[in-house]
Amino acid sequence: MKRALSIIVPAYNEEARLAATVGDVLAEAADLLDAFEVLIVNDGSGDGTGAVADRLAARHPQVTVLHQPCNRGVGAAYHEGLRRARHPYLTLIPGDRAFHRSGVRALFAAVGTAELVVSYRANMEARTPLRRFLSVCCTRSMRLLTGRPIRDAHSMYVFPTERARLIPVHDGYGYHIQALSALLRSCESYVEVPVRLNPRPDASSGVMRPRVIAALVWTMGRLYLRRFLTGRNGPAAATPPAVALREAA
Repeated sequence: MKRALSIIVPAYNEEARLAATVGDVLAEAADLLDAFEVLIVNDGSGDGTGAVADRLAARHPQVTVLHQPCNRGVGAAYHEGLRRARHPYLTLIPGDRAFHRSGVRALFAAVGTAELVVSYRANMEARTPLRRFLSVCCTRSMRLLTGRPIRDAHSMYVFPTERARLIPVHDGYGYHIQALSALLRSCESYVEVPVRLNPRPDASSGVMRPRVIAALVWTMGRLYLRRFLTGRNGPAAATPPAVALREAA
């Protein structure tokens, strides 16, 4: 299958980091993919993020900017990108450049090798202790929920676009928990790839806000209720083959 990817880049007040993030994305996509598009979602930023995004779109024909009138969150950015995506695969890369360029390259290199790509952060010590704890809880819960022994449920992923469009997810931060759990249970194959974080990746992150953590807990709780009490998710699919690729240099 053609290695074609729609890349969503949500950005909220990322004036200082957005150009570098998109620069990494463009360089690696041009080198590794047959076709791609970059959808920058300016999520109601109050700084110069929108202007930076517009300049990038003016310079690069692969870049499109979607301006949200107010801050709606990363889940809403995912929805908007998913709705507009033109390629068979889809990924979301944070505009704060939390991930090292080598990780972006590893993710793009895996496009098309399996129906679903699941990355895992190889240097989690770069995260704050509280963020690491949240990630461990999320990953262990995902393993129990899906029966899949994934290494990380809180990193970057490549979803099959048409399958992702069939999964109902809310606009909150837990959108990826809903989508990933459904795809892990239904996709015929998935591949895991290691990625690396840049130093101090949590410097501009808003994940540790109480309302965001509460949304994650609420989302996971609903999934457990549907899966184990009501059975609305149905039986698990046969365990898909998983392949771990070498860590990117």
